[in-house]
Amino acid sequence: MESRFFKLRRPQAAAWVICAAAAVLAVQPATAAAVQLVPHRAVYELAAKPGNGFGSSGALRGLLTYELADGCDGWSVTQKAGIDLSPPEGEVTRYEWSQATWEAKDSSSYRYVIREGAAGGESEQRRGELRFDQPGGAGTLTTELPQRSESRIAPALLPVQHTVALIEHAVAGDQVFVADLFDATVDQEPVQISAGFGPSNRQWTSPGGKFAPLEQVNSRHVDFAFFVTDLPDGSPDFEQSIRLFDNGIVAEVQFEFAGLAVEGTLRKLEMLDPQSCE
Repeated sequence: MESRFFKLRRPQAAAWVICAAAAVLAVQPATAAAVQLVPHRAVYELAAKPGNGFGSSGALRGLLTYELADGCDGWSVTQKAGIDLSPPEGEVTRYEWSQATWEAKDSSSYRYVIREGAAGGESEQRRGELRFDQPGGAGTLTTELPQRSESRIAPALLPVQHTVALIEHAVAGDQVFVADLFDATVDQEPVQISAGFGPSNRQWTSPGGKFAPLEQVNSRHVDFAFFVTDLPDGSPDFEQSIRLFDNGIVAEVQFEFAGLAVEGTLRKLEMLDPQSCE
């Protein structure tokens, strides 16, 4: 799951999310130890973190479904989520969001369709396509929703490309990786993300149970800080954390929603067959 994937300001932004050098530098060519992402479908149970002050009778529950599919020349990512927010007093409010993206494997282009809002009310929709002039260069973003427009975008990594870069830097022993990411979930501009890596662990087990595709695969805790605006004190606009495996699967996530600390736990994991490519 790409790391962009759970932001409250745009709660669907990957994972996921959830993706030491500046992002104006392109990802280096594959090496002998190239990252191998596995196509998969994962379901996460979302709940308010215990003891975060929501109130004894309040509740937050939800589900998130994430799918990464290999389309030969590109990666397709589909996310769907719903959160039921039950305050101590008042009616339950349901928030929903969905995101469908396609990213060229050579990182030359990116298409997205995003929808979010309260169930039964008006939803916000965004649709567009970004095409880069050349690897590591600037690009042109053409949007259809919320309105038709065209703008230039500074060099940035794309979501799956960012996930690969995260794993590469973690495996290389880097403690921090800073990059500019474009995924259209927060803004129609690249967002700077700082990632801090914890120690690698091959024996970590998900609170949601054991999953065969994760056995004997290295994973690590990753903390993200998102810098959308230049706050006076230099602090990030928001933060999130994930448990990222070297095959690209995320087993747990922590993020903020409506001022509440939320935990996402992997409950179901299904491997997807790669598309037949000729």
